[in-house]
Amino acid sequence: MLIEKLEQGENFTSHEKEVAQYILANPDKVPGMSSMELARASFTSKATVVRLCQKIGLAGYQEFRLKLVEEMNQKNRLSQMLAGEPIHDKSTYKDIINTLPVLYDKAITNTRLSLDKNSMNRINNMLRRAECIDFYGAGISYILAQSAAFKFATLGMECSAYESINGHYLAARKNKKTIAFLISFTGANRTMIRAARYLREATNNYVVGIMGPHNETIRKVCHEIIEIPNRDSLVSLDVITSFSAVTYVIDILFSLLLSGCYNEHAKSSLEMLLHNDLLIDKMGKEWEKEV
Repeated sequence: MLIEKLEQGENFTSHEKEVAQYILANPDKVPGMSSMELARASFTSKATVVRLCQKIGLAGYQEFRLKLVEEMNQKNRLSQMLAGEPIHDKSTYKDIINTLPVLYDKAITNTRLSLDKNSMNRINNMLRRAECIDFYGAGISYILAQSAAFKFATLGMECSAYESINGHYLAARKNKKTIAFLISFTGANRTMIRAARYLREATNNYVVGIMGPHNETIRKVCHEIIEIPNRDSLVSLDVITSFSAVTYVIDILFSLLLSGCYNEHAKSSLEMLLHNDLLIDKMGKEWEKEV
C-alpha cells in the first residue's frame, strides 16, 4: 500500500520525507499535480519526487499518481461502507449494550417479514410426519445445527447434526421419513450445495434450506428455501444478524412442532419430573448446606 510505505518512510532522505509528508497531508490534491508542482509545493525538486516514487517500487511519478488515485478510491469506498456500521472504534460499553438488541430485533423483524406462510406450513406438515430430522451446517452454522438437533430431540425426535454427507448412514436409513435442514448464512456455501444435491438426488429426504440471499444455485435442489437476511458486513456483524435470524427460524419450527404434540410432550415431561432427583447432584446440595 502506497500510504503505508509513505508513512513508514523507510530509507527516505530528509527531502523525500518532506515530499511524503506533503502527499499524506494532501492525498486528494496530489493526483491533479505534476511532478514539478508537487516538488514546488513540498519545497523540494522534481528529481526528489521521482526518486521517492522509485524508492517505493514504482517506475515513476505517472505510475505513482495512478496508484494513489486507485488507493484513495478504495479507501473512500471502505469509509463509506463502514460509515453505516452500528459498531465502530469509538463504540463504548453503553453504546454496544444498546445497539445489540436493535441488531437482534432488526434481524428477527426482517426475517419475519420475509417468511412465506405457505412454505412454513408445508415444512411443518413434513416435520409432523417425519421419523428423523437431520441438520447440516459448516463452520459456525454447524454449531446452529447441533443446537437445533438438541432442541428437537427434547420432543422425542430422532435428530442428528452433520458437517458433511455420511453416505453409508443415509443408505442404511433410506426407508425412514427424514427431513434435512441445511444452514448457510450466505446461501452459497459449497459444502452445503454439494450436500443438498446429494440429498435431493440420492435419498428420499425432504430437503429444506435455511439460507442467506445468495441462494440461486442451492434453491434449485431444495424442496423449500427459508431465506434469512444477511448484512454483508465488513466487520463480522453479519454473524450476529444471521445467527439471530437462523435461531429465530429454527425456534418457529420447533414451537410449531411442540404445539402439534403438546399433550404428549407434557406427559413425558411429567414422567421426567418423577425421576428428577436422579438428575440433581444431591451430594453437592448437601455440601452447600454444610457450608
